Amino acid sequence: MATRDPQTEWLRVQIYRRMTGAQKIEIAAQMYEDAIELVRASIRHRKPDISADDLEFEVRCRVLGRELAELSEEARRSYVKPRA
Repeated sequence: MATRDPQTEWLRVQIYRRMTGAQKIEIAAQMYEDAIELVRASIRHRKPDISADDLEFEVRCRVLGRELAELSEEARRSYVKPRA
């Protein structure tokens, strides 16, 4: 991990302390969305012809682990009706 300047770190802590809980959650949510998009891009890079459904399954595998991703896929398929 990179060494941080103590003054910069102190300032960062002060800024976070002044934030509301909602602001902190918004930052965390944005970081999560950014991470998911990086995972998607990585998968697309390795498998450029992947379908949208397979892509989302692969994202879930990376984030949740294969076992939980498979359970979520079963639940999704039972909830989402196939298009005619």
